[in-house]
Amino acid sequence: MQNGKTLRKPAPHRLPRAARRAALAAALAGSLLAGPAHALSFKLTWDTSTASAPAGFAAAFQDAINFYQTTFTNPVTVNLSVGWGEVGGTTIRNGALGESSFGEIGTDYYSVKDALANASAPGYLPASDPTGGRTIYMSTANAKALGFNLPHPHSLDGSVGFDSSAIWTFNPNQRAQKDAYDFIGVAEHEISEVLGRYSALDPSCTSGAACPESVLDLYRYTHAGTLDLTGTQAYFSQDGGQTAINTFNGDLSSGDLGDWAVQKTVDAFNYALPSGKELPVSAGDRQEMASLGYALAPVPEPGQAALMLAGLGLVGWRRRRR
Repeated sequence: MQNGKTLRKPAPHRLPRAARRAALAAALAGSLLAGPAHALSFKLTWDTSTASAPAGFAAAFQDAINFYQTTFTNPVTVNLSVGWGEVGGTTIRNGALGESSFGEIGTDYYSVKDALANASAPGYLPASDPTGGRTIYMSTANAKALGFNLPHPHSLDGSVGFDSSAIWTFNPNQRAQKDAYDFIGVAEHEISEVLGRYSALDPSCTSGAACPESVLDLYRYTHAGTLDLTGTQAYFSQDGGQTAINTFNGDLSSGDLGDWAVQKTVDAFNYALPSGKELPVSAGDRQEMASLGYALAPVPEPGQAALMLAGLGLVGWRRRRR
């Protein structure tokens, strides 16, 4: 998303293909981990830049983190660095509200399919590889959630950073303020990309099996039974394209292909976000994350919720910009 009343993003920066292929040489072994289910957790590293962030920045970012930790139960820790005016030590690019970068690995379709099945992820994946043998890329955080062994599981999984010149609201109780951007919503957007909510499609790639694909792209359909392999107008579906849950952005020049197209509904996962409005994470967003292998926490019954309240006392890197 670009900073401004009408938000549009230029195309995201990617590593050269050769660098991504080199990254694949150190790809995962493919064996699965086992462990009891509990809350997804984050280990945060605050970049030195955050020392100059305004009051409310850290607390608002923690609110965004809390959403993921209370919504998903995968027993893994995501190592995440946070920047103010920078992402991973690099200055936020002009016009970007926020950016993310993250470790990325690749494997084959069948390994991903089996891992998603083992994670009880909702969504239909055909028995035969619909990509024609493409490498399926995923963030290292997503690989952890799917149970893949990583060579360096304690290394940094990703970084997020935010424009230090934008007008933000950090107040969790007043997220819609005139002319201000909802920081919590933008932070939830950026964190989700580190967790694996992104497209790897390259519309200029026409060489079939050599073209990139992400886990999210396995749910990207143009018609029932027809997977989008080029990054065109498509929608998110968990039943092989029979039902559209939301519409993906189909123009790489306007924003990330893994984001939703901007329609009438304001959504934190849209490719362009307005100021002056709260940016919620929708039910469709939660379904999307669940299809990547993030286990949704059970929603307690009203009586249970009351009782709970009473008792409370690298392989490769990809960079995105909003």
